[in-house]
Amino acid sequence: MSYSLGVWSTSTPDHYFDQARHSGIRNACGVIDAAIYQLRLRVDDEEPVDLRSFDPELWEHVKRLVEDQDWGKVASQTAIFVEDRVRTWAGDPKTGKGDSLVGKDLMGRVFADDSDWRLGARAGEREGWRALATGFAQALSNVDRHKIQRREDAQRYAIGVLGLGSLLLTQLRHEHGELVEDVQTGADGGAS
Repeated sequence: MSYSLGVWSTSTPDHYFDQARHSGIRNACGVIDAAIYQLRLRVDDEEPVDLRSFDPELWEHVKRLVEDQDWGKVASQTAIFVEDRVRTWAGDPKTGKGDSLVGKDLMGRVFADDSDWRLGARAGEREGWRALATGFAQALSNVDRHKIQRREDAQRYAIGVLGLGSLLLTQLRHEHGELVEDVQTGADGGAS
């Protein structure tokens, strides 16, 4: 970047020097603007997610995996985290034999119509949320925790799993914020 005249003499008027300096500054600003534009394009293309779009605790759990673009682990860790959070918040529901519920059975119990943790205001909504939660456990959690997937669309798939897991946690926080807070602060051992 040049900020002065290429050739001058002692008789060159001062305003030519000023014009050359201003021209150099304009060129530098143009280069900087172009670089900023290129960086914004690059960030938009390479940034896989917007962290504000996800449940903050879930995001904290998987963000390093997202940064590393370890998409298979993003999906599996999302499934593990969501199931753990649901189980913990609901007070670790048990089977008839006293074992902790897992997967579909856990989601079915926690999102049952008679559960303190059910989601939705009407029967149809409650059924839909329960189906979504049990579907998450059966379709996503099972495959992602028990098998390493090799997919061409691994990033899109992992972000989808992350989105669905986040949606379930977000809705639980929205409808049952006080229950979540009680469990997290130890004020309640969890409701079922």
